Amino acid sequence: MIKGIKQYFSFFIFLLAVTLGFFVNKTETQIKASARYYNSLPKVIIDPGHGGFDGGAVAFDGTNEKDINLKIAKKLETVLRFYGFSTVMTRTSDMAINDSGEKIRSQKKSDMYNRLQFMEKNRDAVFISIHLNKYTTSAASGAQTFYSDNFPESKTLADEIQKSIAALLEPYNKRVIKKGTSDAFLLYNAKTPAVIVECGFLSNRRDLEQLKSDDFQRKMAFAIANGVINFY
Repeated sequence: MIKGIKQYFSFFIFLLAVTLGFFVNKTETQIKASARYYNSLPKVIIDPGHGGFDGGAVAFDGTNEKDINLKIAKKLETVLRFYGFSTVMTRTSDMAINDSGEKIRSQKKSDMYNRLQFMEKNRDAVFISIHLNKYTTSAASGAQTFYSDNFPESKTLADEIQKSIAALLEPYNKRVIKKGTSDAFLLYNAKTPAVIVECGFLSNRRDLEQLKSDDFQRKMAFAIANGVINFY
């Protein structure tokens, strides 16, 4: 019980810090001013990668990428809504969004196309897909942001998010943003400014323990949100 109270108190202090502008350098008024320029409240499509039959990467301890992706994505939605953004989630539970099909390959293909449809239906939004990385060795660590080359705004958004994560959460992180290749289906076929945020490496013990932490997930969500705010 005491531990739970401390966690919520810690979250309240962190939220207060954001509200006072320690982690965010634009006010809600400024965001709404940007919204008037864009003729509507800024909209963000939040895509928790994988889900359902598709667990994504798996850590050595059995942690599934899909579960942490969803937790960070939900926290990101909460922060963005707090600041007046309109949000759309591609999934809100442990499920894939594929059409019915028998083979895993066809289900995965359908899932990707259905996520792409969220961009098709929300051309006035930016698209942020939340993922986790994994490598063959444990040395690689830290978050990294990838962007679609279809819209110049994607690179700007990726840069703001990456800078925010490094400044607020991972001062040791020297990773740079990268252009998504054809292997990144959603970025390669993006219909709106789009980025993928790889929030850390499941293959790195430090990253893994942090990513499993509710507190770190909140801070990652705040850092990403701060990058979005700076983008606008």
